[in-house]
Amino acid sequence: MRATKFNHVSIHTCFVAVFVALLTVTPAWALGTDQPPGENCVGEAEDARALAAGDSGGEEEGAPPKISPAFYRRAVTLDVSADGLDGSALPISIEEVCDVPKARVKDAAQLAGSDGVALLLPRTTVWQDGAQLAGEAATTAVEGADTALVRGRLTRPSAWREDEDGGRVATFRAGRIEVTD
Repeated sequence: MRATKFNHVSIHTCFVAVFVALLTVTPAWALGTDQPPGENCVGEAEDARALAAGDSGGEEEGAPPKISPAFYRRAVTLDVSADGLDGSALPISIEEVCDVPKARVKDAAQLAGSDGVALLLPRTTVWQDGAQLAGEAATTAVEGADTALVRGRLTRPSAWREDEDGGRVATFRAGRIEVTD
């Protein structure tokens, strides 16, 4: 039996091929393009369709939406308008909820078009123009952001923050924030 030898050229070629392949699968929103922030996005128009599809919409005014337990376990991408940083909380207006499976569209539709809060955690990464920011630069970028993409998980209603009117709003634990404007 003869042993196969690898030379440094073939290993180098394989490494380059894998690196190039990984570059081609980088999400478009991470590169700062005008592509949608993710797949399966739910906006305000879908909200109306979801209500027409069987949800009565008769919830009490000011009551938190009825979200399925599976949705709380899922990280989603939010396309948001930001309203300045308040400590570690970023008040947001949710334009779209993306990376939602078909089974969770009704849950996402309840959040699209509403206000919320994105909590910045010690592990939250901040990106702008394709570069990761840290420290004061990250804080300044988030504080001055008009729009952003927020990747995170929805907290349970008992942990939701209050808005300026005293109403409870959907609160997300942010893992990544991409400042888009």
